[in-house]
Amino acid sequence: MNKLKLLYAEDEQQTRKDHIAYIQSRYDLTVYEADDGVEALDIYKKHKPDIVLTDITMPNMCGLELAKEIRKISHHTKIIILTAHSEQDKLMQAFDSNVINYLIKPIDRQKLRSSIDIAIETIPKSSDVDENYTLLSDNARFDMINSQYYLHDKKVELSKSESKLLELLCECKGIDVSSYDIFVSVWDDFEKEYSSSSVRTLVKKLRKKLPEGVLKNIYGGFYRLDIK
Repeated sequence: MNKLKLLYAEDEQQTRKDHIAYIQSRYDLTVYEADDGVEALDIYKKHKPDIVLTDITMPNMCGLELAKEIRKISHHTKIIILTAHSEQDKLMQAFDSNVINYLIKPIDRQKLRSSIDIAIETIPKSSDVDENYTLLSDNARFDMINSQYYLHDKKVELSKSESKLLELLCECKGIDVSSYDIFVSVWDDFEKEYSSSSVRTLVKKLRKKLPEGVLKNIYGGFYRLDIK
């Protein structure tokens, strides 16, 4: 495997330098650094790092916006959010971008190391991973960039809600996703009253279009995309 690459975006220069020195003392990584989100995105597009550590509060583009832009390009990059804030809404936005962890500043170095270890362990080992697609079976795949589902190389039409549900499940593959989290993600309307029956109906419709056994019902109102 080629040497892994890490991007650290942090506008506090001394903090960034200290943490980079710590990381380089413990990992054999190529490390890039950025002062703000715009610079970080430019570096990301040029070098395609495997791991991104980003502070939330930065000039020009915040860490959450950076994470969203990265997710438009790749669903495999491992993102770790660093924040001095503990507001729930900010952290929920972070997980909407499928980050692997968030760390509250000042950063505990053991937690930082643990997060990087997890990131390294979960990076795809194959060099030819197709960034655009999540394979659901030998004959089915979901285009994460364009939100399109293919079965036997033929496009299968999904409703907007079905597409959003499948995208969420692909992002959380192998993880039990609650009915409530599905409802919030798919309907994206905080004025709309939560309905577990609406989620069940949507899951049932999507399941009919997927390979048999891929979309699992989990006891307690959870669902999981059971793929490798």
